[in-house]
Amino acid sequence: MIKLVLCDMDGTLKPFGRDRVSGRSVRAIHELRAVGIQFGPATGREAVDLYPFFGGDESCFATGILANGKQVYVDGELVLERPLDLPALKRLEAYCLDNPDFALVVYAPAGEKCGRPTADVILSGTTEREVEAYGQRAGLTVSEGRRLGHVPDAKIVTAGFAYMGESAEPMGAIRNELRERFPEFDFVRPSPQFFDVLPRGWNKATALAPLLEHLGITRDEVAFFGDSENDVALMGEVAHSFAVSNASTVARSAARYHIGDAADDSVAKVMEAIARSGGALEIPEAALPR
Repeated sequence: MIKLVLCDMDGTLKPFGRDRVSGRSVRAIHELRAVGIQFGPATGREAVDLYPFFGGDESCFATGILANGKQVYVDGELVLERPLDLPALKRLEAYCLDNPDFALVVYAPAGEKCGRPTADVILSGTTEREVEAYGQRAGLTVSEGRRLGHVPDAKIVTAGFAYMGESAEPMGAIRNELRERFPEFDFVRPSPQFFDVLPRGWNKATALAPLLEHLGITRDEVAFFGDSENDVALMGEVAHSFAVSNASTVARSAARYHIGDAADDSVAKVMEAIARSGGALEIPEAALPR
């Protein structure tokens, strides 16, 4: 029986190019919670992004794996946090500043507003025009509150490395060079021209054990939905892993089950079926790939 549903955000629950999840997805999350099944994002995003994604409904992300496993929340309480190595991050910034094709994105804490945490999303080594063009090419929702600047002397949990060129072809060679130059980090590719910057050996799967311990749930009682490389490790840790049909080849290969496109509310359809069966894993025909 399923007791916890975890779900990636960009490209899985929130289709690329849209600024929030669908109303059907939010209703499906509430259906799960109404019958005692936990729901949580398992995403590279921090909470500052999830407020607008869920239309301000904090119950949808009170529990979950955020920042690619560097933050774990249970019922709104932060129970685990793993910041990035700041001196190494500044060396990575210097590397980006020396190359006009690269940009670094960091989330810097900016206090609270209306009782919730906020962040300055700082982009280093690029211009506003390049950022807008990059977002359009990649279909990514660029966070509010962003500004051009430099990595501050502060605790940084989330960082990303963007290749601003027109083609994703050089990404393999770029990653090899980054791994050699910056052994403190892993570089995981959630979208064609972007790397999540993670502490070496850390990912969404690393954060699963502490989350399950707090919830009193086993891996066999977890369903996880994803679409990209940064979901693969977690797919290997749970009994019931799903890839949407718009997923990358590596994610589709890692997933046990395959469903339809994110834009067709395929995840919501499966969540509805799980909720209405009281936790039994059911995949309705409407959620299968067309």
